[in-house]
Amino acid sequence: MRAALLFCLFMMSVPALAEPVEITHRFGITRIDAPPQRIVSVGYHEQDFLYALGLAPVGVHEWFGARAFATWIWADDARKAVGAAPQVQRGFEIDLEWVWQLQPDLIVASFAPMDAATYAQLSRIAPVVGPPEGFPDWGAPWQEELRLIARATGRDDRAETVIADVDAVLADTRAQYPAFDGASVAVAHVEGTKLVGYGPADGANRFMADLGFEIPAEFETLANAAGNFSVSLERIDLFERDLALWLADTAGRELIEALPAYQASALAQAGRSVWADEDETGAMSFQTPLSIPWAAQRLAPKFQTRIARGKSGLTPAIRTVGCAHPGHSQASADLFISISRMTHAPLDRTRDDTFPRPPFPPQIAERHSGRLHRHMLGRAGRAIGTGAGGRADGAAIDPVAL
Repeated sequence: MRAALLFCLFMMSVPALAEPVEITHRFGITRIDAPPQRIVSVGYHEQDFLYALGLAPVGVHEWFGARAFATWIWADDARKAVGAAPQVQRGFEIDLEWVWQLQPDLIVASFAPMDAATYAQLSRIAPVVGPPEGFPDWGAPWQEELRLIARATGRDDRAETVIADVDAVLADTRAQYPAFDGASVAVAHVEGTKLVGYGPADGANRFMADLGFEIPAEFETLANAAGNFSVSLERIDLFERDLALWLADTAGRELIEALPAYQASALAQAGRSVWADEDETGAMSFQTPLSIPWAAQRLAPKFQTRIARGKSGLTPAIRTVGCAHPGHSQASADLFISISRMTHAPLDRTRDDTFPRPPFPPQIAERHSGRLHRHMLGRAGRAIGTGAGGRADGAAIDPVAL
């Protein structure tokens, strides 16, 4: 009897993959025959999803931040809870040789720099979980990403529990701060001499909307396929809302605060800007079931303070021609022109990247990871071996030709 009870308890702790499962994602259908034991995450934030599901990856891909195990403050307790001490791949692109050396039986790439060719190469090593289908690059809601990973690992019930828990935190936060409801918000960062904003489908703006904020409708029109848009520094007016959340480092903040247009704006005069620190910037970029509750509890009090200041009686100082903004007087357009003497540069909806990058502060990643950047396809002559189930059998394969 005792042996039978222990067996039952053991089986309850094993992921529910009694039969092979098939998952559908952007790049096709993946079949997983057995509960994975060696999971490698090649995307930029999937480690958080695995930890939230109670799984311990053996390898993860660092996005930015140079944190131990590529795990930020909001996820470290969950990492420790599952006993994970994963190897870390640095550099933006997926390192095929690194993946192969870890001998995974499942590769998670739901938020990864991956096209169809890269997917095919990874599939020669192990089954691959690609991005959820039906969404643009980097645009899938975190809930759909979690469900997809959970399906592949037999953790469907756990995923729904996690989603419910996160929803409860967001709902409680929104109820605690009713001033957020209907307030307009802009999330932005500095990229060189450009200001970068986000469309409503971006994770950061979904987060703000969940707290009750309104995302400017014109941001959807401005956003490119990657979910963001960039404008010249002169177009600070686009971000003049009831609240602006800046994902900027010290240099970026100094640059923005030195702009005459910013100094003349209600963002400065009424104190409507929130300047995220490095951890907060990371959380807003990651947008995972672990970072979102942490960000809500960390940032909501700051938002409340700025919203209260914005309602202290100061009126917006500027309005630019051609950019309607409730509450701004038309006469203030002349004031803006006379103060800043700036002309409006055209909007830049295109990016130079050969592969779309996720909408996050690139200067942070460049600072931490640029010197470590390695292109997986630039290793002509390198060979990896693969056999059944992704194990090495000595057969040489050129990664470029896979």
